[in-house]
Amino acid sequence: MRAKGFTLIEILIAVFILGIVLSTVYASYTGTFRTIRATETDAELYGMARTVLERMTRDLEAVAPWKGAFTFTAKPYYLGNREFTRLIFRSTAHIAFSEKEEAAGFAVIEYGVEEGTEKVGYILSRSDSLYRDPGKEVAPTGGFLLCDRIETLTYRFFNSTGKESSTWDNGDDEAQKKKAPVMIEIRLGLVNEKDREHPYPFVTRVRLPLAQAVAP
Repeated sequence: MRAKGFTLIEILIAVFILGIVLSTVYASYTGTFRTIRATETDAELYGMARTVLERMTRDLEAVAPWKGAFTFTAKPYYLGNREFTRLIFRSTAHIAFSEKEEAAGFAVIEYGVEEGTEKVGYILSRSDSLYRDPGKEVAPTGGFLLCDRIETLTYRFFNSTGKESSTWDNGDDEAQKKKAPVMIEIRLGLVNEKDREHPYPFVTRVRLPLAQAVAP
């Protein structure tokens, strides 16, 4: 009687079929995990953008005059070949980080973009000092990290007549002297690691109630 068993051809065919099945399962799992990671990254970026724009909105909506005049400057500067804008303004949106600090008051708030160290892109920092005199500042003060993985951050400033500008200096420009813009458009671009030429765009417009109330 012929012994029962598998021929070499049958074994090779079985191994080949098993390889196809395992490859299909592996591709399916890796594709699923890749999609999950991409979704988590996108959710993290959208959450970070929402948080930073909400914080900036609260700070800017609280812009107020001090001794009859607004403190508000927006001047460009460069990091490498990238141009950014440093915002310095007086606001009532002070944040106290310790029990020794006063919980409320007029503060000079400063937003500045800096070089990132841990992740790709730049970082946005926010400093907050009660009663600081911005006219006597020689260099930007340190602040806390508000947002990272920044690719672009630009502003458009609108005065009471609707005229827009990419800068604002209420110390030198007669049209802007002692004034604040009545509305600001913020355009934030966060790093898209899959396509660095097309960052994730986020846009908001903020109206400054007190600036509108005292605008001529």
